[in-house]
Amino acid sequence: MIRVIFFSLITILIFSAAIPAQSKPTRFSKQHNSHFLKEHLDKTEAMLIQSLQSNDANMVSSSVQTIRELEQVFPEETFGSFIDPLSSIVKNENFDTHSRILSALALDELHSDKGDKAIYEMAKNTSNQSVKDICAALAIESFKADEKSVSSK
Repeated sequence: MIRVIFFSLITILIFSAAIPAQSKPTRFSKQHNSHFLKEHLDKTEAMLIQSLQSNDANMVSSSVQTIRELEQVFPEETFGSFIDPLSSIVKNENFDTHSRILSALALDELHSDKGDKAIYEMAKNTSNQSVKDICAALAIESFKADEKSVSSK
């Protein structure tokens, strides 16, 4: 009987220690004032869209990576204004491979039909093997849907 009570007390102590850990603020919220960042999100989006149109591959790559980070920090935001510029980068055969791959990853994280379509098109049509492989991996569900529609005919 004493063992059961002792075990119950230990269990209660362990679970009660875990409760405050769930309500602790995140590391991001401790380091940054996310309210301030959210207030200026529209200006940040406009500047990023402008920098995506640059001819400098390093600036474009940096901007795309910033977009990917914003998607993680603000998952509730749609960031629909990034879809067309990112799609243009992915589709541009003359653009830097690194920027095209980052753009495909960012488009995939936006979860939009238009972005998914651009990724799927590049998985089938691009001449750059690295971009083709990444896009094929990201568009695997679209390929599966195509196989089902072909096999059902």
